Amino acid sequence: MARRRRRAKKTPEKKGTNWLVIGGIGLIGVVGLFGLLYLAVRGPETQQRTTLSEYCETNEERCVSIGSADAPVTFIEVSDFGCPHCQAFHREKSAPIKEQYVDTEQVKWVFLPYALRPETLPAANAALCADEQGKYLEFSDALYSQPIETALIRDGFTIAAEEVGLNVEPFLSCLEDGRYNSVISANQQAARAVRVSGTPTFFVNDEIVSGNVPLSEFERLFNKYLGS
Repeated sequence: MARRRRRAKKTPEKKGTNWLVIGGIGLIGVVGLFGLLYLAVRGPETQQRTTLSEYCETNEERCVSIGSADAPVTFIEVSDFGCPHCQAFHREKSAPIKEQYVDTEQVKWVFLPYALRPETLPAANAALCADEQGKYLEFSDALYSQPIETALIRDGFTIAAEEVGLNVEPFLSCLEDGRYNSVISANQQAARAVRVSGTPTFFVNDEIVSGNVPLSEFERLFNKYLGS
């Protein structure tokens, strides 16, 4: 009898490694990792930057405002008491802007208490202490009317407080506490987030104005948003 020939079992072919698939997965992982690192470095403000007007609306205790809350124009000021250009702005333009636009309820003037340097922090704190008695702008103007070297020390704060009629005892108590240093620190971070790098910096309905520009430029911007 003829023997049946056994069929040889086929050895399964070894499949080669699919390097294309592995490479694609690796690339996706690398891109995802770099994306996470980018967001971690740039921070949440890069994803959704908050304007200073929004910041002050949600942190009213950190900002000071005068004028009508319903005014069609919001004018934000970021200044430093040791800044000569801020001093010139207040000496030349503070009164006209207040009289022509703030007192007529066309502009809401918002101050972001701020300090560029540690040396000017006590003056910013003093202005907020004056605000406890409703005299932020008056006190600021009084400080800016002094020589800068005087405006940054306790004697200058006391002179300005007496000049604007503050109750000096609670004012000095607030001053000694450094009561608003943490507020000013938070404001510094908020200003950095919207790329404020020098003073004075202003925002007219969130449109940035850098430096002590002529009064006519402020008037042009106010009137632009007032439709006049």
